Amino acid sequence: MADSLQIALHFLKFRPRSVFEVEQKLKSKKISESEIKKIIATLKKNGLLDDKKFAKMWVRDRNLLKPTGSFLLKLELKRLGLSDVDIESALHDQNEEELARRTLESKHRYRNVVRLGSTAASRRDFQKQAAFLQRRGFPTSVIYKILKN
Repeated sequence: MADSLQIALHFLKFRPRSVFEVEQKLKSKKISESEIKKIIATLKKNGLLDDKKFAKMWVRDRNLLKPTGSFLLKLELKRLGLSDVDIESALHDQNEEELARRTLESKHRYRNVVRLGSTAASRRDFQKQAAFLQRRGFPTSVIYKILKN
């Protein structure tokens, strides 16, 4: 178990991980299920693994570095093996409208926001900005609210 625990600790050394990620890493090293369960329990007991804290940290850091809508964040967190309860808890306080504004500002596009008007150029700009925000995972209702105001 000592070698297996060292593998897990080394894996956690670079960034916090979800329980699922650690399990997958240990499985890839051909470690038995019973030993994996013991290691996970040890890591949880010592506060090194906590999916709820991990999800909150992921959302916070992701929105500081690259603001993202809840749709994409849910997908990312699902891929990391987090439960729906932990995901909803982490996204509970997310202000989609503020994040969408910050996202446009960070790309220097916010100043050039063009309200949907009659010219083809303004429609094209509106569509580009809407598509950009949609790729970042923001809901359509938030996108149009931001771009029309």
